[in-house]
Amino acid sequence: MKIATYTRISTDEAHQPYSLEAQATRLRSYVDSQEDWELVRTFSDQASGATTERPDLERALAAARAHRFDLLLVYRVDRFARSVRGLATLLEALDAAGVAFRSATEPFDTATPAGRMMVQMLGVFAEFERATIIDRVIAGMERKAARGEWCGGAHPYGYLVDPASGHLVVNPDEAPLVAVIFDRYGRKRHGAKTIATWLNKHGHRTKAGKPWNHMAVLTVCWRTRLMIA
Repeated sequence: MKIATYTRISTDEAHQPYSLEAQATRLRSYVDSQEDWELVRTFSDQASGATTERPDLERALAAARAHRFDLLLVYRVDRFARSVRGLATLLEALDAAGVAFRSATEPFDTATPAGRMMVQMLGVFAEFERATIIDRVIAGMERKAARGEWCGGAHPYGYLVDPASGHLVVNPDEAPLVAVIFDRYGRKRHGAKTIATWLNKHGHRTKAGKPWNHMAVLTVCWRTRLMIA
């Protein structure tokens, strides 16, 4: 039997409980342990499981329709899909191509009604787990914001995050330029493109070290107004 494997992680591999390499290694071992199985294709994505629009997943489905393999093997069902609807759609596509589906760590047989029910149940749990994680993250960000702490991401130009308190504090190297930008935009009524040209002409760069453009200028002005408010 010709086998293809599919692995997936959502974000930085270093912070995943099952890295791409770990999943691939265990799947190869699983294939080797089965009689008359031959690993012919491997597919891997670093993307959210909430959507089925993933580059290698689409290539896997195309290969399935072309009858390049007989069974698609994943480490866990939640590596394949994180929503019930997405899982059902993918399984229907594989079934239409005549390709079987199996998880290396969750025993079920999709060829039987009971096995298909188990896959759907695992999809329900995967979707529930994802929704729970999202709720916890949002709640954590709301608690941090209520304490006046920075919730993550790139901090505004002119500010730094105090590692002790988690609050935004003024960056003395950037703050004077923020005042200049806001003065030119708010009091002198200069356009954002004009200000960006002036900043670049005088050798100033954004926090990322890139030349200024009108959107970067508008972002500074908008955030400065929020800070003042």
